[in-house]
Amino acid sequence: MSDTEHYAASYSPLPPAAGATGGADQGEEGGGAEARFLLRVASLAFQLGPEGVELQQVDVTNRRFTLSAPDQPEDRIPFYAVGPVPDDDTERQNWDYTPLAPSPPWTHLVWLVQQLATQLDFFSSHGARLTGITAPSRSWADVIVEHGGIQWRARVPLEGRHEPIEYPGMTLAEMFGEGRHLRLAEGELIRDAL
Repeated sequence: MSDTEHYAASYSPLPPAAGATGGADQGEEGGGAEARFLLRVASLAFQLGPEGVELQQVDVTNRRFTLSAPDQPEDRIPFYAVGPVPDDDTERQNWDYTPLAPSPPWTHLVWLVQQLATQLDFFSSHGARLTGITAPSRSWADVIVEHGGIQWRARVPLEGRHEPIEYPGMTLAEMFGEGRHLRLAEGELIRDAL
């Protein structure tokens, strides 16, 4: 994503949403506010993705995110496990609209952000904390996790996937909680984490 237009935004938490999951009922601070922030970012990215505006960075700690409009918008059609996906946030929140492997990278990134939001509790229960997500290219995204006082980058392929992204929060939290990241990491980078 070299020649792009950039859009940056910050966020103040919305009021608690009925039926929100992933720690969204823990109060205004902590997991609840973070989960609502991530769900809102995923919703915006889902709505703007087909128009050529893609998510590039999410800073969970400071509740900021960056969108970009690449010169060459993705022209592939998304394929989802359930068929057409509702535009309405509330309806979509209750759907398992997993993008299938050949879908455009932006769909995998949106799904990753939403699933991390709903699975935030797993991070804290395994001694880890999600601090951000960066996607400097369409090929991959780094999920930034703080564990043991170190910022780890769990790299997730977005382009050329062979299978959908499933249960990313649980998978990453268990990897950190069990210490497997120490064997897999090259420095502080864990390649093909999901």
